[in-house]
Amino acid sequence: MKKHPRKLQPPPQVDNLGGVTQHQLGQLKDVQAALTERRLEALRLYEPMSHQEEFHQCLASERIVLGGNRGGKTLAVAVEAARAATGQDPHGKYPAKDGNLAIVGRNWPHIGLVIYPILLKAGAFRIIRDEKTGQWRSIRPGDDKAKSKPAPPLIPPRMIKDISWVLKNAGYINKIELVNGWTIWCFSSEGQPPQGYQADMIWLDEDLNNEAWVGECQARLADRKGRFVWSAMPHSKNDALIGLCERAEKAVEEGVEDPIIRKFTFRFLDNNFIDQEEKRKNLERWSALGPEEVKMRAEGEFTTASTLMYPNFNTSVHIYPRDNLPAGIVPPDWTRYVAIDPGHAVMATLFAAVPPDERFVLFYDELYIRNCNALIWGEQFYEKAKDQHIHAAIMDMHGGLLRDLGSGRLPHELYSEELKKRNYRFKIGGTGFIPGSDDIAARTSQVRRMMHIQGDGTTKFKILEGFCPNLLRELKRYRKKTTTVNGQVFVTDQPQTRGEVHACQSAEYLCAYEPKYHQPPRDYGPDPWWVKWVAERQRRKRESQDPCVILGPSRSLP
Repeated sequence: MKKHPRKLQPPPQVDNLGGVTQHQLGQLKDVQAALTERRLEALRLYEPMSHQEEFHQCLASERIVLGGNRGGKTLAVAVEAARAATGQDPHGKYPAKDGNLAIVGRNWPHIGLVIYPILLKAGAFRIIRDEKTGQWRSIRPGDDKAKSKPAPPLIPPRMIKDISWVLKNAGYINKIELVNGWTIWCFSSEGQPPQGYQADMIWLDEDLNNEAWVGECQARLADRKGRFVWSAMPHSKNDALIGLCERAEKAVEEGVEDPIIRKFTFRFLDNNFIDQEEKRKNLERWSALGPEEVKMRAEGEFTTASTLMYPNFNTSVHIYPRDNLPAGIVPPDWTRYVAIDPGHAVMATLFAAVPPDERFVLFYDELYIRNCNALIWGEQFYEKAKDQHIHAAIMDMHGGLLRDLGSGRLPHELYSEELKKRNYRFKIGGTGFIPGSDDIAARTSQVRRMMHIQGDGTTKFKILEGFCPNLLRELKRYRKKTTTVNGQVFVTDQPQTRGEVHACQSAEYLCAYEPKYHQPPRDYGPDPWWVKWVAERQRRKRESQDPCVILGPSRSLP
């Protein structure tokens, strides 16, 4: 049977297009599809929790975000970074075009496991279709998670112009170029921080291997008035993070209206997207590891009690009010001591006094000199001590016996010479110094004993209110050494001597000396007028006498 060829039907004609051509209609459909796709972008569907929104609205140039597991800190900062890079920040903190964003992770695996997925892959949070409107939105507490799906990437593919990699199959991003001129750089804190670039935003995520990144990153923001954000679990290993938090807390205490730094704490229990049963399970697991684990992972607070050298130090107990002293100064009848930790990079000198009843040792002043030498120390020490009677001076002889490379002299000899030049002497040792204790365990134990709160609520370790700020700062950060065995971290009883612990060690030397009370020499004040008059009269008498000297008997011989 012969088959007839199939006739092609002409395309259906669309009437009443209002003068719109088929090509224009196709373009309109493409635009509608693009608009629909943009309405589904993650940054448009993101609904922050109240504490996350407070972070986004903050205009401080430095923001610290602390939080435990699943507190929402990484998501909030990742959204902040994506908004900045794509020019969609609703609060106008960043330029819309041609900006620079630097992201610093702990190491390259951290970049591949955390930064790459949360910015460039779907699933930073989940979205669900609203039952009433039928539109997609961020999932909310009480929604059926089974009906939700991962949100699109925070940085949509349409914005990406080019990506370069350190290791692509592991997700180690080097640089991302966006179509709006923004550039995103990723770094590992295991390397050295780059210099010479400018940034509009820098994001540090989690703990750093090299604290030099902090200062260098802050310097990179000056030209563009950029923003610095550090999100981390509150580890106590990093002095830089603790220092920034102390700055933020001080601003709050002083009531600064527009602080340049703010700290935000995202608690695990404040995350409304985690059901109560899951919260209970996690709290039970962490409680089995100890109260500090709960404090860090659930409350987002620092866990320093197990690592601090002196965890019993408390400013409410060990600070001595200045009003308790007559006229706000140390009385002249108290015995005074000095402890010195010599050094060129940092030299620390602590002044302490013991009252007649020996109820405590009061640290009432300090010298904390950077790039110091014996001459600088001598000048500044004499200015503080010239009107004081100091009973004895204790010096760290490990530092005092490190021969100076320039002169070949021992530091303690150079320090003594500066005292001789100014005719200043201690009651014990003259211009010399008493060697500080070499027994580290004994001297740290003595400090703990003196800090111990006794039955009557008193303590023998006191710091005068408003003085010794560097000693206070170091005591809050002075930690024990840690060691790692088979991947597990153990805390030792030895102090961590690296970093700025100079004032703490000076305090240890003085406490180990066990200072006692000794009656200081009486200061009678200025000489009365007649003392000078008598001395002048005797001088004139000597000058008026015959200068001749008679040798032999006074009488002539018979």
